[in-house]
Order: sequence, then C-alpha cells, then structure tokens
Amino acid sequence: MSEESGFKILVTNQSNTERIIRAVIAVVLILAYLAIPSSVNNSIALVGLGVAGVLLFNAVSGNCYIYRVLGINTCPLPETQE
Repeated sequence: MSEESGFKILVTNQSNTERIIRAVIAVVLILAYLAIPSSVNNSIALVGLGVAGVLLFNAVSGNCYIYRVLGINTCPLPETQE
C-alpha cells in the first residue's frame, strides 16, 4: 500500500499563525493552573488543564480533528510547480 492511498492520521490543517496562537493559549492555561490555588475549584482547573493539553497537541502536530471533521483547512496550499 503506497503512502498516498489510505487514511492519514496526522494531516497538517492549521496555519503557523494559528498554531502559535494555540500554543500561547495553552501556556497561559497551564500557568493559570499553577498560579491559582487548588482550593478555588479543582474541577474547573482540571478542565482548563485538559483543554491546554489538547491545544498543545494541536499546536505541536498542526492537526485539529474538529477541523478535519468539518472540512476546514487553514494551512496555506503549496505553490504548484509548472
């Protein structure tokens, strides 16, 4: 089976700008988790940490499964060779 046929799991569908924004938001959420005392509301803090993990995965891999399901692609198309 060649690489072109089949279902690719990690397909880059995010632009670099969007990846940077997601990484910054993830870092802010992680820092907020560490800075806020755990006595405030632990379940909300853990949800924020989970969201930060998903955003960090999206930023590193360049792949967003929600975008993939909806057919959205913000990654610029490669220039065609003529």
